[in-house]
Amino acid sequence: MVTRLFFNEVIKDVLDNIYDIASLETHPALFSVIKIPNGWIGRKGEYVRQFMIDAIEQLRPPRKELSLTALEWRPYIILNKRYIEGMGSQELADLLAISQRQMRRDHHKALTAISEIVWALCYPNEKPESDVDLNPIIEIHNEMIDPLETTRGVYGLLKNQFDQRRIQVDFFPVEGFTPVITDRVILRQVLISLFNDILHNQTGNTLQIHCDSSVNHVVLEFSSIIDCNITDCDSAPDETIADEITAVNYWCERIHARVEEICANENSIRKVKRTLWLPHSDQKIMIVIDDQEPVVNLFKRYLSQTDILVVGTSHPEDAISLARHLRPAVITLDVMMPQMDGWELLQLIKLDEMLKSIPVIICSAWDDPDLSRSLGAQIYLKKPVTQKMLLEAVNKLIAS
Repeated sequence: MVTRLFFNEVIKDVLDNIYDIASLETHPALFSVIKIPNGWIGRKGEYVRQFMIDAIEQLRPPRKELSLTALEWRPYIILNKRYIEGMGSQELADLLAISQRQMRRDHHKALTAISEIVWALCYPNEKPESDVDLNPIIEIHNEMIDPLETTRGVYGLLKNQFDQRRIQVDFFPVEGFTPVITDRVILRQVLISLFNDILHNQTGNTLQIHCDSSVNHVVLEFSSIIDCNITDCDSAPDETIADEITAVNYWCERIHARVEEICANENSIRKVKRTLWLPHSDQKIMIVIDDQEPVVNLFKRYLSQTDILVVGTSHPEDAISLARHLRPAVITLDVMMPQMDGWELLQLIKLDEMLKSIPVIICSAWDDPDLSRSLGAQIYLKKPVTQKMLLEAVNKLIAS
């Protein structure tokens, strides 16, 4: 049984992505809320889309002529125009002859109304339970992710909406690779919700996206620069403004991330900076440095039943930067590699102040354990490495 808070956020996600079948079908929790009937032979996303369109139709007042000024028509008009026809928030406010603040209030009421209808369709005989049962519904699957490339991918899905609202988006990449260990699907939901919040609250001007890394976090900054001579910059408090970022905070909680927003007005220019803090994972990580991809995949299978996340790289020249970002519990290192051999890389690791305390396992077909230990490796394993050999070595190093 799902909770009402969880249910409402899923319904909002469906509306935001109602024509993106791929996003609907990969949503981490959608099908725990909306069940696909037995015998359905089409795509699941297409069923959900039609299900929501039919639910919105239930908000149409019966046997009454459409009226843009009648309050009873407003929830239907807002949902139909905003999500089915893709009309922008400002354009819809102009159509209804209401202010942006009133638009936010009425949009919130419309979302509440559609959630009530969909809840009744999905759970006709049940009442929503308290939110304490929420977390077990979503299972987290951590992996190494490039956060800036993931952000680019999500922006690509929404680019048409940014173009329609005349928002120029600029990416400022960090020097080098800045990885983060997190759940890819949940991070995409965070970014989709964050971009939707920006789209709902900004028309025109620029959005700048920066990526950086600190000791404890990978940081994504979304900086909006808005000319108030062109755009309505009314930022007065409103009970529904916070509701628009509820989805962002909801998905952030799933991966222990957080979002901060800072606003500053300078003459007619308003600057809004939203900062997404992605924490470095507490999960134990083992970096496998080997130019043979099958070896990396083999070691991943060996440790698949443990709580250790295996991150592989076949590019030894990137290994130092990767290890500094991920701070692994163990590193395994091949000796015979192009560009830079394992002995040279081992020396670089042991000379690096941030990395020298990380235990290293040398895995090589060459039988030279004495040299490996003299250069600072803790354990030497002669290839081929079996699962038993690797597990015993890793457990010994982590225990010590």
